[in-house]
Amino acid sequence: MGEKNKILIVDDEAPFRSALRRLLGKTHIILEADTGAAGLMLAEREDPDLVLLDIGLPDGSGLELLPRFKEMSTSPTVVMITAYERIKDVVMAIKHGAFDYLVKPVDLDEFELTIQNALEHAGLKNEVTRLRQQVQRLQGVDQLIGKDHIFLEAQILAIKSAQSRDAGVLIQGESGAGKELFARLIHTKSPRAPYPFVALNCAAFSTEIIESELFGYERGAFTGAKSEGKEGLLQVADGGTLFLDEIVDLHPEIQAKLLRVMEEKEFFAVGGTRQKKVDIRIVSACNQDLWHVTEQGGFRKDLYFRLATIKINLPPLRERRDDILLLARIFMEEFNDKYGKKFRDFNPKAEHLLLNHSWPGNIRELRNTIERVVLLENDDMIVGRHLHFLDPDRIDKDAIQSEKFSVVLPDGGVGLEDIEKEVILQAFEKCGANKSKTARFLQLPRHVLLYRLKKYGIEV
Repeated sequence: MGEKNKILIVDDEAPFRSALRRLLGKTHIILEADTGAAGLMLAEREDPDLVLLDIGLPDGSGLELLPRFKEMSTSPTVVMITAYERIKDVVMAIKHGAFDYLVKPVDLDEFELTIQNALEHAGLKNEVTRLRQQVQRLQGVDQLIGKDHIFLEAQILAIKSAQSRDAGVLIQGESGAGKELFARLIHTKSPRAPYPFVALNCAAFSTEIIESELFGYERGAFTGAKSEGKEGLLQVADGGTLFLDEIVDLHPEIQAKLLRVMEEKEFFAVGGTRQKKVDIRIVSACNQDLWHVTEQGGFRKDLYFRLATIKINLPPLRERRDDILLLARIFMEEFNDKYGKKFRDFNPKAEHLLLNHSWPGNIRELRNTIERVVLLENDDMIVGRHLHFLDPDRIDKDAIQSEKFSVVLPDGGVGLEDIEKEVILQAFEKCGANKSKTARFLQLPRHVLLYRLKKYGIEV
């Protein structure tokens, strides 16, 4: 059995706290406070997962205390409790970070459902916090997160390879799979960590620019050269790690010069005659099988063997299905913070679209996708229609349309109240005659639903 959740009840009515303790005490750790001040002290000391906070307290309003609970380092999930339903208070509570609210006297079905949802939300927040702490322990390597076994094995191999100062490491994987993050992990875990980490994309520039960027150039080496010359990245990275991304695109002439650097630890700047010494480690990356290219004559074999003393293969995101939603939720939290939004999770349709997209851009594409949704939308849940742009040519239209509904009207006309009664009846049946679930399904306040059930004679 997993660790019990801590629930803090802040309410001045002892019988109400006692009733909640009987309901929740068998499966959760219950903490109680009869004033707001006592509740804040308990929360600081005990780090509860969930706070049930009464709006009417003897030493002030729960609405005024809510921001103080949310500003705590653990930022517990908060459900407000009120003796009467005032829309203004509810809106204010949600705006300041409350997860939900309950109205006294509390309906048992509604209470159980609200507590279940709130604890699931708290569990998600705790998982995100733990994962963020895990990222921080990687000494600044951002978003290197996953539980896929192949991905974890690649991390272990990267950390083991970091123990060497000089062994060449070749990281292979599709664009956006995290090759540079792995290169940074190797650097930060290596004896070269105090020295620079320098990255160069070999596919981004012409051969001439790559050569001058890598080796630097002397004064007057070519037309347009700076009068004082320029220090190359080899010198900038001296003592540290040089990361060469998409190394398959390196021109054969530069391949030969790079081989000399790896074998002799020396080089000449463009236009220079003076030999320069350098002590670096080279980590390279490729978005295809570099050995296959080498066998076809597209890359030097002697350089390949120098670069690939250790070879790490990163799986594409589509083969890490267990990590897709995990990463998506972390990105959602990141962009919630960045843009001041309050998305809580993904609905089943959105999860289906995320899990079944091929992700040709891998983690980079997923991160950009979640940022787009959080930036442009203002709901509290990411739903299928928010992700319609993922696969516009082959997206499951029915999956998105099913989030909407249509009513088939008779040719002879029908009364609006008859339509409302039929919708409520179908929703009531769909929710198993559970009034609280029906109210949530129809997005109605519970007391409004109860009135309409009674009005149409549906109540059982």
